[in-house]
Amino acid sequence: MMTDDLGQVAELEQVVSPAPWSPGVFLDCLKADYECWVLRSDDVLGYVIAALGPGDAHLLNIAVAPGQQGRGFGRQLLREIIRVAQERDAERLLLEVRPSNLRAQAIYRKVGFQLLSRRPRYYGPPQKEDALVYALEFC
Repeated sequence: MMTDDLGQVAELEQVVSPAPWSPGVFLDCLKADYECWVLRSDDVLGYVIAALGPGDAHLLNIAVAPGQQGRGFGRQLLREIIRVAQERDAERLLLEVRPSNLRAQAIYRKVGFQLLSRRPRYYGPPQKEDALVYALEFC
């Protein structure tokens, strides 16, 4: 992901997220040197952002354009960030997901993520919703 991608990334975020990040949050992720990747054809089809470290890595955001979902692009982005996290000596990759996002949970479980815990009222607004915390162990 580059600064030139931020307009399309923010537009996609508005479409797919019930509580979308602002363009400034995406810019902050780039400035913080997080792993920020886009999948593109002519336009941005999806993106993934993770904070990586030598212990825990944290998947912060992942999305695929609605018209492109169901074609394996989400798994492709997820596998790429897993590969990079392992290269950076992360011991595990953590993420939060809404309980209502059954499609994402199925993808995470298929890749090997395990449910760790539930964080009450983690998401919101517009509506407060718990988060399910998943982890993929590398060791």
